[in-house]
Amino acid sequence: MPYIISTIKYPSHMQNEVIKKYLQIAPKYTLDESVAEQLCAPVTTTENGVIVKSIHEVKPGKLEAALSYMRKYFYEFINIENCEYSVEVWYTFEEAAGIAGFEVPE
Repeated sequence: MPYIISTIKYPSHMQNEVIKKYLQIAPKYTLDESVAEQLCAPVTTTENGVIVKSIHEVKPGKLEAALSYMRKYFYEFINIENCEYSVEVWYTFEEAAGIAGFEVPE
């Protein structure tokens, strides 16, 4: 099963705006656990601001649905000054090897 690793970054002085937006949209965005399961959402601060990562394990056959959900969710934050996000698909070693045509023994 692939993972979706998303990152949202914003300046420290915009933290209250991001939290307000999150609280505003949270009821609208409940991820169906048959699509993906959030494993964690760690937060850190740096000299460049706040960074939040989230890691979701995608259920078989649900990658497009999970990506669609993530893109809509993060789009809600685009009007916050200097708030940027990325959504990446990461594969397990076995999946990546399979894409390259190799079969990895269990």
